[in-house]
Amino acid sequence: MNQSRLQIGMWDQFTEERWERLADKHISGMEISSFPNREALVEISDFCRNQRIAFGVHAPILLEAGYRLPQVNAPEPELFREALEQITAEVQLASSMGADYMLFHYPFYPVFQEPFTPYPRLPSPEERYSYNQLSKERFRDMSKRLFEFLCELQLRYGQRIVLEHDFFGDYGDVLIDSFHAYPDIGFVLDTARLDIARRAFQGFDPYPFLDRMASRIYLVHYSNVLYEKDKFTHHLPVLPEHDHDPNYGEACAYLQYVATRNSRFHVTFEHNASLITRQQLLQIYDRTAFMLQEQGGHVLIRP
Repeated sequence: MNQSRLQIGMWDQFTEERWERLADKHISGMEISSFPNREALVEISDFCRNQRIAFGVHAPILLEAGYRLPQVNAPEPELFREALEQITAEVQLASSMGADYMLFHYPFYPVFQEPFTPYPRLPSPEERYSYNQLSKERFRDMSKRLFEFLCELQLRYGQRIVLEHDFFGDYGDVLIDSFHAYPDIGFVLDTARLDIARRAFQGFDPYPFLDRMASRIYLVHYSNVLYEKDKFTHHLPVLPEHDHDPNYGEACAYLQYVATRNSRFHVTFEHNASLITRQQLLQIYDRTAFMLQEQGGHVLIRP
């Protein structure tokens, strides 16, 4: 039986007090990132093994070099080589710690250009590639090289590798084709980023994209977005009162949509839990578990 995990985020540092504050019977995993040192990784690995909790890793696994994601589609050969070196080191470390998955962003830097709604939180010109810097054919070629490299690396270290979509502009067909051509690489859907793309990039419809990608989803990063005039706030908990409020994103609708097409993915609550009460948090867990089970999925319950 394929069972879905519901996971909490445990970035920067692990404490058992923090785990107890966020966990309940539905939570059987966590996603870690940016830990201070290897000793902290050993601590979380030991805790998860003893508690029979799975954990995945969002790059970077360590914060030694700052919050730095590998530039997996850098058109500059030296930057691309550095990205593959970083990926190799992080996959090797994640494998040695017993991680369920190692996650990177793709494309990264994101790829898009005007026209778009200029939300202040969108990547700046220095943190994205325009089509002039990275043509679609060049992106397609680099994607092929990247996915072939990741498949080989996955086999070498026995470590599952997954890729979370970043903004891709008009290059969505390349992204979709890549995941279908290399099905061993799992896809990570981010409900907040998907909704921001819907608002920021005219003509982008998330639902045809989800139709094509639902079967490839290994993990969903679940959170919502609030839009106010010319800005947005993300990493918000997905509350029932958001469902039909046009000021909020459609996170719940996206999750329901893919759950009707794939019953085997996991969910990380990538939200700021300090914004809500413990009771609201548990209601979110219950609602999410019920939603997945209603569509024929099986959510793991901790004893």
